[in-house]
Amino acid sequence: MRKINKKWVAVIVLVLIVGTTILSLDKIRDYYVKSKLEPQTELLKASQNMAAAKSYRYSLSSDFTVEGRKEVISRVAGEKDEGNTHIKGEMVNTPVDIYYIDRIIYNYDSFSKHWLEIDSGTDKAEELFISELNPLSNFRFKEINNVEKSGFEFVDGAECLVVKCKPTVESQLLETLWKDFEYRFWIDYREGFIKKASLNAVNKKMPKTVLHISVGFKDLNEKIQIKAPNTSKKN
Repeated sequence: MRKINKKWVAVIVLVLIVGTTILSLDKIRDYYVKSKLEPQTELLKASQNMAAAKSYRYSLSSDFTVEGRKEVISRVAGEKDEGNTHIKGEMVNTPVDIYYIDRIIYNYDSFSKHWLEIDSGTDKAEELFISELNPLSNFRFKEINNVEKSGFEFVDGAECLVVKCKPTVESQLLETLWKDFEYRFWIDYREGFIKKASLNAVNKKMPKTVLHISVGFKDLNEKIQIKAPNTSKKN
């Protein structure tokens, strides 16, 4: 039976001790960073960074529940580059493929198989009252108080601070029809961006009708090129 070299045993034990110590220090440092996060400060910072982002991709789903019965409003995937937007998916049980570029809306009509061009008369997507074209319009507030930390969750591999709040909304479209807004945000606190956001709201005239909107964001400030479709050809 071969003898074990005591020096090697000592080295292995030392390596294990050092490794464990480093892991423990990392955990302590991570815990300290998390404990110092102020939910309202992180939300405001992330919201400002999102508003300043030049480009991103997103997925948006919206529906409302009437006495426990769910009705789908939209399921779309979108991308934004500066003021240009492209969404594709389904809205009110109808396939949609829409571009919004330089005040022009390009809407693909699946029945005639033609692209329809409409001059929107505005260079602001939120003025079109189609929140799917500007998902951030659902998350703008007049006043935001009592932001609460709700824990930590991973979204697309990034650990996020989860916060919830009940703000006063800025969206005219939402404010006209809904009340009692409850928001939840998943904030990538290391990068300072919102990875995911959701809201629930109650209909002003029908209290048993509840709106749900959920949006996921990715590829922030990545290179995204959005070009108008070729309207001279059928697809």
